[in-house]
Amino acid sequence: MMLVCLLLVAAVHAAPQVELIGQPCRAKNVLAARYVIAPDGKEWFVLTNMNETAGMELIFIDFRSNTGRAIRAPAGAGSWALLQVPGNRLIVGTFYDGVFMVFDLQRMEFVKVADFPGESYIWNLALGGDGRVYGGTYPGGKLGALDLATYTVEDCGAPASPNMYLRYVSALPDGRILCNFGMEKPVNLLYDPRTKKFEQAPPVLQGVSRGVSWNGYFLAGSQVLDGKMLQPVEPPFPLPPGEGGWAVDVNLTTDEVLYLRQGNAVYRYMKGDEKPQLLASVDLRGGGIYAATARGELLGVRGQDYFVIQPGDTQVALKPIPVDSAPRPTLFLRLDSKGRLWGGPPFGQTLFWMDTRTQQTVNTGTICNAGGEVYDVAFVNDKVYAVAYAGGDIVQYDPESPWDQWNNVNPRVIASVGEKGYIRPTAGVVAATDGRLYSGWMAKYGVYGGAVVITDPATGQTQLIENPLGEQAVEGLAVDERFIYVGTSLGANGLPNKTGESARFGVIDKATKKVVFQREFEGASGVRTFWLDTRTKRLAFSVDGKLYLFDTATRQFTPVPNAPKVGSRVIGLGDGRAYYSSGKTIVQLDMKAGATEDVVELPAGVSNVAVGRDGTLYASCGADIYRIRR
Repeated sequence: MMLVCLLLVAAVHAAPQVELIGQPCRAKNVLAARYVIAPDGKEWFVLTNMNETAGMELIFIDFRSNTGRAIRAPAGAGSWALLQVPGNRLIVGTFYDGVFMVFDLQRMEFVKVADFPGESYIWNLALGGDGRVYGGTYPGGKLGALDLATYTVEDCGAPASPNMYLRYVSALPDGRILCNFGMEKPVNLLYDPRTKKFEQAPPVLQGVSRGVSWNGYFLAGSQVLDGKMLQPVEPPFPLPPGEGGWAVDVNLTTDEVLYLRQGNAVYRYMKGDEKPQLLASVDLRGGGIYAATARGELLGVRGQDYFVIQPGDTQVALKPIPVDSAPRPTLFLRLDSKGRLWGGPPFGQTLFWMDTRTQQTVNTGTICNAGGEVYDVAFVNDKVYAVAYAGGDIVQYDPESPWDQWNNVNPRVIASVGEKGYIRPTAGVVAATDGRLYSGWMAKYGVYGGAVVITDPATGQTQLIENPLGEQAVEGLAVDERFIYVGTSLGANGLPNKTGESARFGVIDKATKKVVFQREFEGASGVRTFWLDTRTKRLAFSVDGKLYLFDTATRQFTPVPNAPKVGSRVIGLGDGRAYYSSGKTIVQLDMKAGATEDVVELPAGVSNVAVGRDGTLYASCGADIYRIRR
């Protein structure tokens, strides 16, 4: 009898079974591209591909044969900045480590990493009159210069504080650099490499984000400026014949060849031509043209595909980028009723799902036309509803129906709040018992604030509750039969954390859309990671990582003593237990007792936790997905 009891005790306390079940997230995220001709005469369409786990890579596509190769970079998670310079070299500016890298096209390898201390992003690049490559940064809002002879970096300063972004730099015909600063107090300055000083840009250039030099002129939008005095002049070239405005294409235009856009039409003009040549008129639906060849072909990228537009084309033929992706981390993790894990990468605007029984995995194409990423999904009637940055889109996807995102059929955008000023779904999305979707958002760049968005999944009809707890981002969200529970943060897009306030918790009446209860957590920057348990009627959430319980009946708050710091969304089954991660550890919370215990420690930091109906846990650690049976 004693032996049986000991065996039972041992079984109860048996260690959880941990199993690595895959690395399902394989999406690409291309943020810059160039057409180059290598010293051996080979033509390449070169893409910068983001990868936070394995490191960024340059993808070289031979678009004549539809083949490619990837070359891993020695630094950086990704790059917005790619520029060819003399000496058969490519210069790459990276994030999240903010370095300049040099790639040798003769040797087909990276030959130098040049650090810009203290900076996380180098946004784009321009060649100055002194032969150095200039790039603007975040979060310092600085201008940096890379010497192409010595590969040393000079910090040229941050002349437009408190702006955290020097988002764009553009080379003027006389070698000066136009610098576009934001987001707090947007201003444009000119940097002179000869004097190494900044000066105010003329009024005609204020508000201009980017421009390009062509044949001694500086063009920005539909403005043509004299290259010396920077004063408007009449265009010294014939304009496109169609109706509507035109604008210079800053990605394609060189000092010798001018490319103009008019709607979907792309025109090319070379000095001496009688009129611009219409190359193509194609609706790219969120795709981007990055480069042009001497033959007039236009090269571009749309999500997981690239394309080559021949002169005269009226449609675009998408081709999968012919290089396999390395595994990427997942931004969120959700489990549907069919036992499929859903997630998506930080940036890339795609989804993946993995069958937890067979490990079958599918990575989708881009789910909407806007760039950015999916923050979260919810499930209604076996359909997946995704909320996505940066267009503020709410997207419906039926994984059992044919894919037709190009025509907005499946997946399709059923609602968008981007035009209403909300672009980042920081609190994710919840499918409530009333059949509606509830999502929480952060305001657009340069604005403090947030909103709760209520969407009918059948019709797409959407209501907004704007700034319910003041001008703070909504970062925590839960819903029951009568109320919406909201947490806020002081964060904002393109701005430092809001000062003079603290993060808040509030209760909103669903019927009246009015706040009926509110508390400010003094000194806190964020109230996040909500989970409402159906059995105990208690809400678990974190305040700057500290775990709290809120009784929805008595409206009393209880901190959970000795609870490990919350590092992920809190999730549960409605059975009185909830789970979250803290570093490498998955923690179980008894919602009634207000006590925690460690479940298991995994090999790396846990970013997301999901739980199946049988209590099986799933966790993402970087690119790895683990299953934990107990």
